[in-house]
Amino acid sequence: MTSGRGPDHCIDAVGMEAHGATLDALYDRIKTAVMLETDRSHALRAAIFACAKGGTVSIPGVYGGFLNKFPLGGAFAKGLTLKMGRTNVHRYLPRLLDFIEKGKIDPSFVISHRLALDEAANGYKTFHEKKGECIKVVLKPHGLAA
Repeated sequence: MTSGRGPDHCIDAVGMEAHGATLDALYDRIKTAVMLETDRSHALRAAIFACAKGGTVSIPGVYGGFLNKFPLGGAFAKGLTLKMGRTNVHRYLPRLLDFIEKGKIDPSFVISHRLALDEAANGYKTFHEKKGECIKVVLKPHGLAA
């Protein structure tokens, strides 16, 4: 699609809990398991390597500590702009809710599980263990899981 140039903009929305099947993802898992690094930067490395020269890598995915094998030289050589930080939810939430209420967007496709509020612990466990293709759990009060 980009004739080998790479995309102008890449997003790492995963952050420190990135999982992958490549050698560098395995490296990240091992290093975090033995407490030699705190975050798995596989997705961030992939974004930097993929992004076109002069492009932008946005990082709304959360990183909490130390990264190993971070390709700063690669980002520098490509002249990439790195934009990162927590999303300002309070700024965007009213506008997004308005879009949902007016039917302009439908975010329900990300909901994979609906559970009663008293099953919250099970929902967190299902999400954490990536069981049942869990993407997003919605908790309903008063035992109403439907």
